[in-house]
Amino acid sequence: MVPQSLQTWFEEKLVELGVEKDVYIEDVFEYISTKEETSESISRNVDNTTFSFNDYYRYNQILDYVKSLEATYENSSSINLRVIEGGTTSEGRPLMYIKLSNRTEDTKPIIIVEAGINPREWITVPSSLNIVTKLLDGGSNRLLSGFEWIIIPVLNPDGYEYTHTNLRLWTKSRSTQSNLGAICPGVNINRNFNIDWLAFDSSSSPCSHLYGGIMAFSEVESRLIQSLLEEYGSRIRMYISLQNNGGFISYPWQYERAASGMFVQHHILGMRMIDAMEENYDLGIASIAYGDRASGTSADYMRNAGILYTFNIDVAPRGESGVIVPREEIPRITEDVWRAVSTAANSIL
Repeated sequence: MVPQSLQTWFEEKLVELGVEKDVYIEDVFEYISTKEETSESISRNVDNTTFSFNDYYRYNQILDYVKSLEATYENSSSINLRVIEGGTTSEGRPLMYIKLSNRTEDTKPIIIVEAGINPREWITVPSSLNIVTKLLDGGSNRLLSGFEWIIIPVLNPDGYEYTHTNLRLWTKSRSTQSNLGAICPGVNINRNFNIDWLAFDSSSSPCSHLYGGIMAFSEVESRLIQSLLEEYGSRIRMYISLQNNGGFISYPWQYERAASGMFVQHHILGMRMIDAMEENYDLGIASIAYGDRASGTSADYMRNAGILYTFNIDVAPRGESGVIVPREEIPRITEDVWRAVSTAANSIL
């Protein structure tokens, strides 16, 4: 429990600095109250050297794992797996993604799967890496032949590490570009895309957990997605954002209470995805599913840029916080995500 005097001091400091006293104040004390869970994460993960899908891992361990995959398939005659660095974060971490296909041609349509855009949603990370494993296990040759896959296991590495070392429910990056960057660092990456930027469910206050940045695409993390769009353009057939706050599959738009021109196709494909899953998921337009409009999201950005299929897959919430998923549930959830993704891919092949 946070002492009242500390909360009063914090609020007075924000007033002195001219910062709006918004929902962030409540969130920061919620973050502090989850410190013990973060400490458990540190003790359980820091010495773990064996990668499996029944635990959560630190970013360096994830990097080591994907680089080991790259080395394993370096001389393969049938698999092309590369780990590509797409930039460097504010805290100096490599921002990487996995590019995976068979070697038959290099002009296939592309599917992009993004995870870890909200750093506290740990379950999205093993869910994305499990997709890589499934594509490599020999039973998904049709999907490797039909598509080139780009998997981003952790789009927000700085924020992800911060949830392991400091505040478990942190939602932003750790950049310090704003005028209050040293005091209130970070940008909510899923509010930093140039689709109706800063209009709904986002904030211009650097101390808000919904801070959208000093401008659209101000952050290296969102610019990675922008660069993939610029490089591959019309080859991108589907974009999937893995999240963990609802128990539903949703499709654009999220920035307005309406559907895109691909409404019928999205809904039919979404029904197939849900039918393939073991757990019960809801389906709908993102703004309706989330209960409010939200500007600057990755899925809306890609759909607005002409990508035909864009989805959010939101893992069903667990416990009071919704995003702290017990380790024992990781295998079941990652398999369910794979069922949804593979069904979608097979349907549009």
